Amino acid sequence: MNDNCGYNLFERNQLFLKIINDIFAVSALCSTKTYIWGGFTIDIIENRFLREHGDLDGFVDNMFDKLDLLIEEYCKLGYTTEYNQYVKMLIIRKDGLHAAFNQLDVDRKVAMWRHIGDHGTVFFPAEWLDSEPQQFYGVKVYTSGLRFEYGFRSIAGFLNPDWKYRDKDREAISIIKDHLLHDNIDLGEIHKVIVY
Repeated sequence: MNDNCGYNLFERNQLFLKIINDIFAVSALCSTKTYIWGGFTIDIIENRFLREHGDLDGFVDNMFDKLDLLIEEYCKLGYTTEYNQYVKMLIIRKDGLHAAFNQLDVDRKVAMWRHIGDHGTVFFPAEWLDSEPQQFYGVKVYTSGLRFEYGFRSIAGFLNPDWKYRDKDREAISIIKDHLLHDNIDLGEIHKVIVY
């Protein structure tokens, strides 16, 4: 769903930056981290907005245990919240825009992301996640990291057989590959360690 609410692209981007800032602040208040994944990760890596976004995706470390506190803190900032029990997803909305979060569990060296509740779990090395926040237009943010983004996009069709790669997906994969190859990261090794 692409909520426009009459905003031009600059205004939408500014509102998303505010949401990203609030996500970082709320996560810190709740003693957890929220990692942005998906299209915004590519923008953050490139350090510029590359396209218009309909929403923002993230996963929250230990979200199930922090859920009530997360909801309380987002509500204090004027967000409406919804928890979808079936897919175990927290959705926050404000100013006609929204962000959605799933559970992340980190057990020493392994991260487990519950992409679709109990029906789609992805395991990957925890070291792929940002260990320190990045800066995006002056806003602090943690991301899933390039290796996760490449690995997940490579298996998306297996997780959802109806998945169709869109132009924006192909463009994102191209950008990610360029960065990984520049850093001498073996793409084949990524495929060997991501499990779903």
